[in-house]
Amino acid sequence: MSAGTPGSPAGTAGRQRTPLADHVADAVALLAAVRRTERIAVGAGAVGRVAAADRRAAVDVPGHDNSQMDGYAVALADLDGPAGTPRAPGTPVTLTLAATIAAGDPPVDHRPGTAAPIMTGAPIPRGADAVIPVEESERGRFDPAGATGTPDTVTGAPARSPATVTLRPAATEAGRYVRRRGSDTHHGDVILREGQVLTPARLAHLSTCGVGEVEVIAPVRTIVLSTGSEVAAPAAGAELAEGATFDANGPGLAAALTAAGADVVHVGSVPDDAQELLETLRRLVTENEAELIVTSGGVSMGAFEVVRHAAQHEGVTLTFTSVAMQPGGPQGIGTLDLGGSDGLPAARIPWLAFPGNPVSALLSCELIARPALGAPARTTLRLPVQLESEEASPKALAQYRRARVMPSGHVRLVGGASSHLIGGFAQADALVLVPVGTGHLRDGDVVETILLPGGER
Repeated sequence: MSAGTPGSPAGTAGRQRTPLADHVADAVALLAAVRRTERIAVGAGAVGRVAAADRRAAVDVPGHDNSQMDGYAVALADLDGPAGTPRAPGTPVTLTLAATIAAGDPPVDHRPGTAAPIMTGAPIPRGADAVIPVEESERGRFDPAGATGTPDTVTGAPARSPATVTLRPAATEAGRYVRRRGSDTHHGDVILREGQVLTPARLAHLSTCGVGEVEVIAPVRTIVLSTGSEVAAPAAGAELAEGATFDANGPGLAAALTAAGADVVHVGSVPDDAQELLETLRRLVTENEAELIVTSGGVSMGAFEVVRHAAQHEGVTLTFTSVAMQPGGPQGIGTLDLGGSDGLPAARIPWLAFPGNPVSALLSCELIARPALGAPARTTLRLPVQLESEEASPKALAQYRRARVMPSGHVRLVGGASSHLIGGFAQADALVLVPVGTGHLRDGDVVETILLPGGER
């Protein structure tokens, strides 16, 4: 990457705009040097992390044939009538009781002519092929502590090994209420794909499949700086000076980057002074062992574009371009060198320079930083848009409008198209893409809709 300076082709990007996909590819390549993986335990701390590799099941799930119900394990042949004729549903049949089987017991062999009291999750005896629910027994329940027989004639205590049980099966098909080994997952199945988010259900699946650790994308240590002498940090009771503005980009970008998997180690702001910007960045990178810089503002064509001015300094390699998107067209991308010896930098830190309007900054993070950090792609749908009147869109640009998905299945725009309207973005739960070549969006047009978390609920 060559340095871009104001007035140069790189600084102005001429009249030619860079396709968004090309700029994203550049950002992905830039961050490849700092993207790492790490192994973490499967547990609550892994929620929301992104898998860096496929994982396979270490065991079958279930690991053995087991009972789906509390009931009696039987061989269907013992339920047949004379000469092996099937009995009608509900016909009583009396069998000798075998030992009770609890969840966690080792599998045993079934003894012909018996019914084994079996608890939910307990292993089916070898040779049994169905479970009759306890509700379909004559008593309709197990006795306390598992006793179902007559009292001992000497002690009066409940019999611990009852003699028989009478069953009235509602059905007698093989496999009834039997959960077969591997019916959920087989040993060796891929149970987690690279790039998938670790959800509570996926973590439960990994754990029951015998996976105790998982490789995930490691968070990139990131510094977030808002630029502009007008930017003030919000604080309780703070009064805003005339001409100043409270910082939206610092907190917003820090939150968006964190949601994308970054570890934001510093959030702050600097005035429109290139030397101070670079000194602050180098100090913060060193103090925080940062691996990525994200700035907002200072990349357009004004007289006080501090990031563009910083690009003229030694150790800064930034290319400026105009990406074919709205909002968020002005972009900078490159690196900042830290001091070294013999003319070689001690480190070269990736730098993503976003525009300063808050919608532009957040949209840049969504469309550029998220994929560069390895965050999973958002869910997209094609939905009809609901409009009261047609909306104009620049044909040369891909325009992203803030929107809400309606219960009807339509999507409705919220707020205007301008890049300063952060209030509309705060209410949005989707982005509507008006593609390049489209000059007007009309009611009922079917549009690509990117679903976002949150919004007005």
